[in-house]
Amino acid sequence: MYQSSMTMLWRYLRPFRSRVLLLAFFILVGIGLQLAAPQAIRMLLDTVQSGGELRPLLTAGILFFIAVVSQKAVALIAVYLGEDLGWAATNQLRADLVTHCMRLDMGFHKLCTPGELIERIDGDVSKLAESFSALVVQMLGNSLLLIGVLVLIFRQSWPFGLIGLVYALLMFGIQAAIRPQVVAAANAVRQEYAVQSGFLGERLLGTEDIRAHGGEAYVMARLYPIMARIIHWRLRDDWLGGLSFASSAMLYVFALVATLGLAANAYRQGQMSIGTVYLMVTYVGLLESPLKYIRRQISKLQRAYAGIGRINEFFQIEARVQETAVTHLPATAPTVQFDGVHFAYKDQLQPISNQSSIINHQSQTVLQNITFELTANRTLGILGRTGSGKTTLTRLLFRLYDVDAGAIRLDGVDVRDVSLSDLRRHVGMVTQEVQLFAATIRDNLTLFANHDPQRPPVDDADIIAAIEALGLESWFRALPDGLDTMLKASGKGLSAGEAQLLAFTRVFLRDPRLVVLDEASSRLDPATEQLLEQAIDRLLHGRTALLIAHRLGTVQRADDILILENGRIAEHGPRAQLAANPHSRFSQLLQTGIEAALA
Repeated sequence: MYQSSMTMLWRYLRPFRSRVLLLAFFILVGIGLQLAAPQAIRMLLDTVQSGGELRPLLTAGILFFIAVVSQKAVALIAVYLGEDLGWAATNQLRADLVTHCMRLDMGFHKLCTPGELIERIDGDVSKLAESFSALVVQMLGNSLLLIGVLVLIFRQSWPFGLIGLVYALLMFGIQAAIRPQVVAAANAVRQEYAVQSGFLGERLLGTEDIRAHGGEAYVMARLYPIMARIIHWRLRDDWLGGLSFASSAMLYVFALVATLGLAANAYRQGQMSIGTVYLMVTYVGLLESPLKYIRRQISKLQRAYAGIGRINEFFQIEARVQETAVTHLPATAPTVQFDGVHFAYKDQLQPISNQSSIINHQSQTVLQNITFELTANRTLGILGRTGSGKTTLTRLLFRLYDVDAGAIRLDGVDVRDVSLSDLRRHVGMVTQEVQLFAATIRDNLTLFANHDPQRPPVDDADIIAAIEALGLESWFRALPDGLDTMLKASGKGLSAGEAQLLAFTRVFLRDPRLVVLDEASSRLDPATEQLLEQAIDRLLHGRTALLIAHRLGTVQRADDILILENGRIAEHGPRAQLAANPHSRFSQLLQTGIEAALA
């Protein structure tokens, strides 16, 4: 763990070499001034004892004053530089964690709650930021000060040096002995806070449903045990911290008593001047300050080690869907081919809290031997009961997951041989759940493309043209601030229909060649249903499309029908031909009523 923390520290401090060197300079200057100040007092006391003149006394006093004031000013600068350096380095770590998180598979995000991720990205990294500055300023500076004090004491008198050395070794020994328990307790505290964050995040989002069904008591009953575990581990953590403090304080008292006794004996026998006695007692006492800070920072670092372990483990989680780009898709409506596709969800996550265990959610095979072809510019309606594999089929096409066997091809090109960015630029998806952000209409429609220096900006004229092309001009003109209208998170304040209108415009603006609609009109209010029907017609024009349907109106758009049952193709063929065949499943669904039959 120590090696991992040092590796991570160096990796993120490397871009700030100049700041590190400047910080090191101020640390060394501060240490030198801190060691020099007692020498001035020693000179003053010895001068007074020997009956010296006033001038040396004034000189010693002035030197002491300058050394103390300068040391405090240098220490303040070093602390500022250390904090600035720590947060600058760990801000880049935060960015890397978010980037890594965004690249992970959907299976990871299904098992790891947003609250847990926030705790990792913000909570653990904040602890690490503190440990960075603590390690550089306090640990390094006080370690050098400790070495300097011991060297000066040994040069003056080895018995006093031996007292200081034993004091330091015993203190470090006690810290090393309780370190595993401290790390374990800190790890448990952070993990329980992550569990609490995830629990509260999910329940607060579902407040409306919880209150509507009287679930408040159940939520609180689940929350109390989590809080109890937090208290348990916090108390253990505090008890270990108290043990560390008490043992260090007792060791300091013993070291100081031994030093005073030895110095008094040497002074009575005339082996030491009063100034040297003061110097020895001050230096041994000065050991308490760096040892105290080192003890505190060791305690902080021990708590940060748990976070470092979780961060390293987080970075070690790899996406199953890998980039193997060798081919580019043509900018035309593609032919879609599923060739013997088999798939089962294998959502897997190495828990951030426990490196020794693995959560593995293994389901039965969801899709079995799916084989069909959808020619270019045609629309396929996909029917089936809940759990038949409809949505899974579209997720595989979008490469949110990779197939276990078989292949999915667009114009004969295996989707695994296409870069994810290229594939998702050619494939547009609209689902029942529309994700909207607390941002302007412009940013929601472009998905913040205008803020990405690596992507070409989208002109407002193009956005408005897309809105008008889908027949949404009257809706858009009713917005109070046009494209600058601010939306609330999750589209609060919008109807389901308005949210779907934005989703369709977002996809249309990207101009994909293949469109996937996962029953995107099932949640519409009557006032906007007709408007969205026109938008769907415009969106599907000149494109290949897959429609997951639960309603007759959606099916009527399809050129072909594919019915899934228990992960297998139960029926596939042209819609008109299947509808005319009284023995086909599709014809029977039409007679029964698609909404009722697939409910």
